[in-house]
Amino acid sequence: MRLKFTVILLLALCLTVLPAVAAGEQDTSPQASKLQKEAKYPPYPDVWDWQIPEVDKLSEDLAIEKITAMDNGDVMITYRIGLRDSVVKYVTFFGKTVLSDMEAKAVYKENYTGDAKSRIPFRGNLFLKGGGAGMRSGGCYDALGFGISIYDKTESRYLTGKMLLYVFDKPKYYETHHPHCMDGPSFYYQVEAVDPKFLPLKDGTFLLVASQGYIIRFDENFQTKSKLMNNKFFWMDDEDFGKFEAKYGDRAVGDKDLKRLYADLYKLLMNKKRRESK
Repeated sequence: MRLKFTVILLLALCLTVLPAVAAGEQDTSPQASKLQKEAKYPPYPDVWDWQIPEVDKLSEDLAIEKITAMDNGDVMITYRIGLRDSVVKYVTFFGKTVLSDMEAKAVYKENYTGDAKSRIPFRGNLFLKGGGAGMRSGGCYDALGFGISIYDKTESRYLTGKMLLYVFDKPKYYETHHPHCMDGPSFYYQVEAVDPKFLPLKDGTFLLVASQGYIIRFDENFQTKSKLMNNKFFWMDDEDFGKFEAKYGDRAVGDKDLKRLYADLYKLLMNKKRRESK
């Protein structure tokens, strides 16, 4: 009798398990659904840039406030329009989906460390760092004072660096404070360096956030499919920029010709743009 009961019990267990095996052992629980949602990206779509829709107005009241990695592999961009009566908007980088305030708050709640940073791991044991000094002592401004640097795994030895230069359509006015800043007469300029932040992606590429209202995706060799490059943005190695800048004097001794430097740099980049467009 005991043997017969055992056989019946084993048979019942087999009948319970077999449907799951036949169905490929699919887990339809809410947790599994969430995991499937999280696995949406990568692979990533062929998307390499984004800009604030209103950025062409060139208003100082436009700003990218945050970019945040989402659970499903996409990236949420938070940007603001206006200062006094700010309008905050949320959109995804790859999906191009507009998110509501409630959806955005859920992303913020679940992602405490997923925001873009000025320092990220790069090419294995190296580190990619952004920053610099846009201000000089006494409040003397230098729009070319920012750059991007690669450091070794100890983060103490500088290996190489470059600048991402941005060319804007409407010139800005720079009022100098000679002789206090030793920067010559006031002038208009159309080039500035990007003070970047980075967000690494799971396929080895990364997003570079420019304070000017743009995001560009690059690979580990700083290559991109974005048409913004060699159009509105340009790479320049630190060494090449140092040689270029040296021709225009030294601010420390009072003979820096910033007006001519910015004008010639703009011409240099526009010539490169023309060559690349042929």
